[in-house]
Amino acid sequence: MKYTISEFAELLGVTADTLRFYEKYEIIKPFKDKKNNYRYFNDMDARNLLMSRWYRSLDIPIQEASYLTRKASLSDIMDTIQAKQRELDEEIRVKTMLLNKMKEIATDLVEAKNKRNLCLRKDLPGIYRLRQTDKNDLLKDVTLTNKVEEWMKLLPFTFFSFRINNQDILTEGTSFDYNWGLALFDDDIRKLNIKIDESTEYIKPNSYISSVIISTGEYMKRDSLEFMFSYIKEKQYTVNGDIFGRILTAENKGTERRFYLEVYIPVI
Repeated sequence: MKYTISEFAELLGVTADTLRFYEKYEIIKPFKDKKNNYRYFNDMDARNLLMSRWYRSLDIPIQEASYLTRKASLSDIMDTIQAKQRELDEEIRVKTMLLNKMKEIATDLVEAKNKRNLCLRKDLPGIYRLRQTDKNDLLKDVTLTNKVEEWMKLLPFTFFSFRINNQDILTEGTSFDYNWGLALFDDDIRKLNIKIDESTEYIKPNSYISSVIISTGEYMKRDSLEFMFSYIKEKQYTVNGDIFGRILTAENKGTERRFYLEVYIPVI
């Protein structure tokens, strides 16, 4: 049978504009009646339209759907669908990782206020990080440029961390020698298949005394961590390496900008 564009659109549950779109990719090919100059579609056009829309429902691009509908062999169709399946598997893997990370972040934020100035013993996996600053001043290191760009694309799995030199802890000065930089936990490095090179620092798995502090100043000073040092002394622990920490979040309170920092002091 032959159908006008309005009949064809109504019978197939699409709009006339949709038919013109599929015609553009030669999926359907109406013929013109020379007697009245009307264009008509036939039953084969219906099959091709429905088949191509089935491919589109599998998230196959319109160009590929056109090829699969008009020219593809069974082998071509199988290859395309299997490739799309692998792509979807990877997308689900990444989305699942993102969902788990969001749950982890939500838990961290809920617990942030409860953990403020409360010392807890906690084990952390290994941590890879890029040193990007000297105190708060960004380093102009061209060797880091590509790596920083790569790691920025991995947010929120990467996080902004700080590291305080162990020697400053031992000398008991009022200020610290610290630096900031992007970091990734060991597990996420493996899951994301990240390559590590000489520009990347590594902090070995360790046991820490952890707490959450609020920072409103630009610089990190010893007095903000004094309660943690007192706790370590009381429990007769020994500091065993550089202090590590990360930004959990930041909030605005009136005119004040408050940063929630999770601090980890390695101990034995």
